[in-house]
This record gives sequence, structure tokens and C-alpha cells, in this order.
Amino acid sequence: MKNAPEMNREIVRLALPVIAGMISHTTLNMVDTAMVGRLGDVALASVGLGSFFILVAVLVFGALNIGTQALTSRRLGENRPEEYPRIVANSLLLAFVVGLAASAAGYFLTPRIFSLLSGEPGVVATGIPYLEIRFLGLFTMVMIFTLRGFVFGVARVRIDMTVSIIVNLLNILLNWILIFGKLGFPRMEVRGAALASVISTVVGLVLYLILVHRHILAGIARRGAGLLSSEIVRTIVRISAPRAAQSVSIVGFLVFLSFIGRIGVKELAISNIIFKAFNLSFMIGMSVGVASATLVGRSLGEGEKSLASRYGWRSAVIGSVLMGITGALFMFFPRQIMGVFTDSAETVELGVTAFRLLGAFQLIDGVGIVLSRTLQGAGSTMYVMICEMICIWLVLIPFSYLAVVHYGSDMTIAWMGLYLYMIVFSLMMAWKFREGGWKKNRI
Repeated sequence: MKNAPEMNREIVRLALPVIAGMISHTTLNMVDTAMVGRLGDVALASVGLGSFFILVAVLVFGALNIGTQALTSRRLGENRPEEYPRIVANSLLLAFVVGLAASAAGYFLTPRIFSLLSGEPGVVATGIPYLEIRFLGLFTMVMIFTLRGFVFGVARVRIDMTVSIIVNLLNILLNWILIFGKLGFPRMEVRGAALASVISTVVGLVLYLILVHRHILAGIARRGAGLLSSEIVRTIVRISAPRAAQSVSIVGFLVFLSFIGRIGVKELAISNIIFKAFNLSFMIGMSVGVASATLVGRSLGEGEKSLASRYGWRSAVIGSVLMGITGALFMFFPRQIMGVFTDSAETVELGVTAFRLLGAFQLIDGVGIVLSRTLQGAGSTMYVMICEMICIWLVLIPFSYLAVVHYGSDMTIAWMGLYLYMIVFSLMMAWKFREGGWKKNRI
């Protein structure tokens, strides 16, 4: 039986490269926001809404990575590496078809989408071209997410770290060149930020394909069955579909931001900044959850159900502690952190209390984030989806609506709905994991 220190080391060993990769994504978003913030509150608000919508789209259509990781980690535990090429081929084909359809639909629907996101004419006019360009590259992001699910499932997380760091450094460079018109290029401002993101994701997809083939698939001998398999596609879709539906419910966060926007443009701008900074803590918890999902899935594949449970709880503790440390930074240095994204001291001051309170709730939020990702990796995506919908549409949205629209409260009161959401969601995840029904899922 594995002892606690050994398990902790294995969790951290898998989580650290994922954290590095995800922090590089979060750093990119922060730098992107900081650069766009120099263009003014209208540009900041429009890019914030547009990038948030792209995030929702990627989470919805990129949910294929959940099914891909769950399937791969089980095959890892069962010692069936000959299945890896088939998993990659089928998941990538599925991601390409789904992603391309989403890219085309999103591009043509962008004017209607942005008119629903904001009632401010300046924000809409600036945001539409940004979102149109971002949608053109959506399918490459969906394919990257699917490949990420595979490398996470096979516990080769350094591939994702390598690609993420290279791509995000490239994106930062291209942001500087295209937003501000450096090195002889025209000053494109918001359009430049969008184009930099698209170019970088295309480069990232190519790098991912090369590294996955070279370091994982090249040495595996295929046996018997052909690459394409309707059974693998059905399994990935069955596990991923609830996660995609759960991501649709995250549109509720856009509704929450739209309520904040009714208070004022500055309140919307600083709320976008708070969400960007919160991504740092969220990604740390999600990274530990990814490691947990791989270790739990592998243990279930080996028939070690008790070990799977121990990995999950230990991961929840580690994730909670790491997010709590990040939350402490939010509490003690709110002005310094938010000041990175905007030069307006008045805008920063509006978010100080809400940002500090967000930091205080990171400990409990860590439990919910890690265990939800663990349950998804074990195949219990339907339960996590239902809980997410309940917490968003029956907790967050009603509270923020009453606070902003009905009672006309300030921004801090509206943010209380998000803190309540974190508490309820974490309790739901802890109950399900302790109940143990996830151990019986067949993949």
C-alpha cells in the first residue's frame, strides 16, 4: 500500500507541469488584459466580454478532452497502450468536425452575440471585430484541448507544459507587435490582440501534433483493429456531453457580468480584471484536479478502488492549500494586483473589497474545483453538470439579479452571489466523492 508522502509526491509531480502550463495561459490572459487596458475602459470591457465568451465556447466544444482523458487513463491502468493511436485519431477527428462547425457559426453570429452581451454602443462596436477574429481560430483551440486530454490521461503532462509556454510567449510578443504597431506593423489595437491569439493557437496545434507523435505514438505497434472506431467516439461523446452542457451553463457568468455592467462601465471593467486574476488561482486548483483525475482513473483501471479514493482526497487537500495561498495574495495585495491591468486608480478602488473577499473563499473553492475534475475523470460528468447548473441558475444568478437589478446594490454585494455559489458547489462535490458511487462507473 502506498504511504501518504509517496502519494503526495506523485500528485505534485503530475500537477506541477500542468500548473506551469496553465499559469502560462493565465499569464498570457493577464498580459493581454494589461496591454488592452492601456487602450481604455471601453476596450478593456469589450475584450473582457469577448474573451469570456470564447472561453465558454472552448469549454463547451473542448469538453471532448474530458472523455479523452477518462478513456486514456483507464487504458493506462489496464496496460493497453496499443489503444492510444485509436484514441488520438478518433478524438481529433471529432474535435475537428465539431470545432470547425462552431467556428463558422460563431463568426456569423458575432454581431448578434455581442449585442446581447452589452448595451453600451462603444463596447459593442469595439468587441464585434475582436470576437469575429477569435472565432476563426476556435477549431484549433478545440483540437488542442482534445490533445491535452490525451497527454493528461497518459500522464505525459510535460508535453502540454512545453507547448503552452512556447505558444504563450509567442502570443505575448505578437500582442506587443500587433496591438501597438511595433516593428513596422500597423497599430491594430483590439483587432491585433485577437489576431495574435489566433496565430499562436495555430502554431500550438502543430507543435502538439509533432510532440505527441514523436514522444508517445511513434513507438507503439498497432494491433488488428483499424484507427477509426465508432465505439471510441461514442464513449468520448457519452462522457464529454454532460461536461459540454455544464459549460453551456457557465453562460450564467456572462449573465452575472451583464448585471454588473448595469451598474457602470468601470464596474464591468474591474470585474473583468478580478476574473482574470482569479484565473490564476482557478488554474492551480484545476491543475491539481487534472493530476487527481489521471491518478484516480489509473487506479480504477488497475482495480484499486480504495487507492483511487485516497488519491482524490489527498488531491483536494493539496489543491485547497495552494489556492488558499493564492487567495492570501488577493487579500493582502488587491490594489497592486489589479493595478497591473489598468492605470485608473478610481477603477481599481471599486474592486478592492470584492477582490479581498474572493481571496478569502479560495480554500473552500479549491475543494470543489479539485473534486469536480476528479469526478469527471472517473466518468461522473452528469452529476457535476447538474450541480453546476443548480449553483449557477438557482444561486448565483438570482442573488446577483436581486442585488443589482431589484435593490440597486453596489458591485461588492453582487459578488456575494459568487461566493455563495463556491460554498454550495464545494459541499456538493465533497458529498458525492464521499458517497463513492463514482467507483462503479465503467469506461
